Amino acid sequence: MFSDIRIGSRLAISFAIVLLLSLVSTAYAIMAARENALATERMMAEPLAKERLMSDWYGNTYAAIARTALIARSNDNTLSSTFAAPISDSVKRTTELIKKLEPLLVSADEVATMKSITAQRATYQAAKDKVMNAKKAGNADEAVKLFNDSFMPAADAYQNTLQSMLTMQRKAIDDIAIVIDRANTRTITLLLVLGTLAVLTGAVCALLITRSITVPLKAAVAVAGTVASGDLTTEFGPASRDEIG
Repeated sequence: MFSDIRIGSRLAISFAIVLLLSLVSTAYAIMAARENALATERMMAEPLAKERLMSDWYGNTYAAIARTALIARSNDNTLSSTFAAPISDSVKRTTELIKKLEPLLVSADEVATMKSITAQRATYQAAKDKVMNAKKAGNADEAVKLFNDSFMPAADAYQNTLQSMLTMQRKAIDDIAIVIDRANTRTITLLLVLGTLAVLTGAVCALLITRSITVPLKAAVAVAGTVASGDLTTEFGPASRDEIG
């Protein structure tokens, strides 16, 4: 087959095949990089934003529970007034976080968990207010009793559900990271395969072109030797249609 194609055309075809494989590899790498960038953007746009909002919310709640415990168990009845401003600010910050978070919740699990958190937060806030009111009224024993019997069970349930939502968001981030990692692995594997294929194709084409040139030359040398020895009876195969033939 190669013997009927000009040497220049053989080289051009071989280079074109290798170049085509290189272009395919490059195009696939660009597409894979774009997909990874989009996946990272999706992770940054929603799951990471939700995870950060939940982390802030959980932190506010943790501090509020510790603050309430300090007020309830302290012999200083003025602490409830002292911490009134920080408590109010904490409630406002949490409310702002909730307003930012709610539009981002789309899955059924997220919506259901958020409803549970909202109900538990109301119970938690009511129990906290009772503790604060008892301390303000000077009823230290009543405040401690309310803290132990009402506030802490409500706080634990509230905090545990917050942790569930936070874990949910972190799992979403981990899942996206796994998808990105698998895509990267597939991309690297395919690029290695395409690169190896390009090298092997180039090597095979080089070998075929070399043989298509050297074999006719060796045959020509043999013909010349036969003729030079005076043997004109030997029959030779059909000549090729390239420059050598």
